[in-house]
Amino acid sequence: MSSIIKRVVIVGGGSAGWLTAGVIAAEHLANMEMGLEVIVVESPDIKPIGVGEGTWPSMRATLQKMGVSETDFIRECDASFKQGSKFSQWTTGNGDEYYHPFTLPAGYNEINLADKWQSFRDKISFADAVCAQSHLCTQGLAPKQISTPEYAFVANYGYHLDAGKFSVFLQKHCIEKLGVKHILANVSDVNADSDGYIVSVSTQENGTITGDLFIDCTGFAALFIGQFYKIPFISKKNILFNDTALAVQIPYREESDAIASHTLSTAQSAGWVWDIGLPSRRGGNQEIHCIDNGCA
Repeated sequence: MSSIIKRVVIVGGGSAGWLTAGVIAAEHLANMEMGLEVIVVESPDIKPIGVGEGTWPSMRATLQKMGVSETDFIRECDASFKQGSKFSQWTTGNGDEYYHPFTLPAGYNEINLADKWQSFRDKISFADAVCAQSHLCTQGLAPKQISTPEYAFVANYGYHLDAGKFSVFLQKHCIEKLGVKHILANVSDVNADSDGYIVSVSTQENGTITGDLFIDCTGFAALFIGQFYKIPFISKKNILFNDTALAVQIPYREESDAIASHTLSTAQSAGWVWDIGLPSRRGGNQEIHCIDNGCA
């Protein structure tokens, strides 16, 4: 395997493939003559699943690194702010709730606030006691003002977004702004040298595609690690509390309904429901615990 990497081939598109391509292309100047060549090989037959519509605050740094306009991203991906998660009915199952905010408490690195909070734990939740962000969420306020610069913040935040629109947005940005090459093709074979390093993939539509580094973004298909290298999938079903997820999107009851700036996670008798508010709809997953082929 050559130690000099000049061409990176990413197999698989979607959010994972295009984020990977964007970060590498931006870092290694794929749009410049002497930059790295970045290629995304994407199947034209695989449709987006449409889950994973909430992000951590680290997504801001990723998009900024890629040179994405936050304003364009919010407009084109139906995005809204996410300031954390609100967990309902997880403790007693009877109206209880607590927040996991994205803003760290003041003095987080200097003092153990949890220890100071213990004597007040029956009067106020930890998040409410040490951080203002849960109060912002409760009052329906945003983590920044309209005049706050892109990616800057008053309270730390990530995003809620339309996963399908996000992939399309990333693809367009990577191709037009970062110089990523896009090949629509189905991979039929993975080819390696005598040492077992992948050197090319064969496609039905575009022949053989060579590269110096190959990245697998094929998701459950696990084209490289599973199918080619035969690394077995290790099930953890015996220790997982849920094994089924239903992804759904629903409209708001009224156009004037408030958009929650946090993810809502509500515990059920078996599993839980994620509720993610976008400007045009609500969406999320219901995680279900199934036992002996029966799901509650």
